[in-house]
Amino acid sequence: MTRLPVVLTDGTDVIFMSCQRCERREWLTAAEDGVWTSIPIESVLARSARKPR
Repeated sequence: MTRLPVVLTDGTDVIFMSCQRCERREWLTAAEDGVWTSIPIESVLARSARKPR
């Protein structure tokens, strides 16, 4: 199991989790109540995009 905390470009704290055994990959972010929830990769990519100049 790989667990990698990351701060996205927009400041969102996320955790990338990857299980090599079951080949599952997931991005998690903390909700306001502190519970970690899964977010889609499209959301991660949108939050990581650089702003146009």
